[in-house]
Amino acid sequence: MTTVAKRAPTTFDVVGGSTAPGFGGYYADDLLAVQAGADSDGLVYRAAPRTTGHRHIRNPAQAVLIRLRSSEGHVGWGDAVTVQYSGFAGRELPINPAALAPQVDVAVDALSGSGSFSFAEACELVERLRVGDRPLHSGVRYGLSQALLSLAAAVSKRPPAQILLDLLGPRRLNPVPIYAQSGEERYRNVDKMILKRVDVLPHGLINSPEAFGAGGEAVLAYARWVRERIADLGGETYEPRLHFDVYGLLGSETNGDVEAMVRICEQLVEVSRPHAVQLESPILGEDADITLQALHQLRAALTRHDIPLTIVADDWCNTIEDITRFLDAGAADLIQIKTPDLGALTNAIRAVQACRAAGVAVFIGGSCSETDVSARASVQLAVAAGAEQVLAKPGMGVDEAVAITRNEMQRVCM
Repeated sequence: MTTVAKRAPTTFDVVGGSTAPGFGGYYADDLLAVQAGADSDGLVYRAAPRTTGHRHIRNPAQAVLIRLRSSEGHVGWGDAVTVQYSGFAGRELPINPAALAPQVDVAVDALSGSGSFSFAEACELVERLRVGDRPLHSGVRYGLSQALLSLAAAVSKRPPAQILLDLLGPRRLNPVPIYAQSGEERYRNVDKMILKRVDVLPHGLINSPEAFGAGGEAVLAYARWVRERIADLGGETYEPRLHFDVYGLLGSETNGDVEAMVRICEQLVEVSRPHAVQLESPILGEDADITLQALHQLRAALTRHDIPLTIVADDWCNTIEDITRFLDAGAADLIQIKTPDLGALTNAIRAVQACRAAGVAVFIGGSCSETDVSARASVQLAVAAGAEQVLAKPGMGVDEAVAITRNEMQRVCM
């Protein structure tokens, strides 16, 4: 355990930078096409994409690798990435390195002409930049902020988490619970999670009507299996939380009938006992307002029926403004702070502070389509924030993501 005291922010400059194309840890997928019933053939889908920016339904996730340099020769690294379901629910389009590298150049020029600054000041400069009348792509802002954090840490000879504590305030640094994603290997990957005693599992990727089932039969059967597998392999002292992501299918498969949704939620809680249950994106509307209103209604109905299920908001909750609105509306018990959507890491810090102020637990999320570099930056943030949950990333293989996340966490807390 490490205790860090409050201190003056580190200042540094940027005198140059460069980029290279790279890969994310998974794929950029067209969720609309998947939910419309596109036929799968091995790893790919045999249908036309439906979401702007996707050449195919499944596309290799790409990244822009960013290097920044200070006048003293220090180097900072960051990766511009976006999420698996890019272009959906108000999110940015998938990363195109050739198209986005020039945005990094714009930022490097601006930073190089601005003298010395703190990490927060540099991030605010990046957030203010425009290409035409639009901000830089959120993934580019995210990647630049990672590189700025890395550079500040190198200049100050301190871990990145300690730089973040300049903004969050002093606290003891301890490991935080890890949440792993199964991807489409919904069964085999659960075994990996149990063997590695992941704190929150399994995600399940319940992203199609078939995976959800008529009346929720498929997801309920899956939850029952997960519970039984934990009992079989986990031992008496292993008590993970169960977290299922259903991509709005609870709402769409019940035609928005709140009482029908409540019945399925009640069954989900029962088949999962004794484990606590978190349900992510149970309902998705056509915009943020419709989504948050529907989530609020469902959450209120669950409270009336005394059903102990945690509602998790993700889609349409992309910016700090969105997160604040969801919190003010009482739309969720837990909000995924999805780092690639928020842009600079300073926005994720604001989201942490907003959640804390609202009495809502902190979930530092992101996406399987990120990189090892962006994953490590998120772990530094999660530990500095004392999060209640952090996503293991990148990829959907479990082993690699859990190793990257847990090992980085242990290094921060040594």
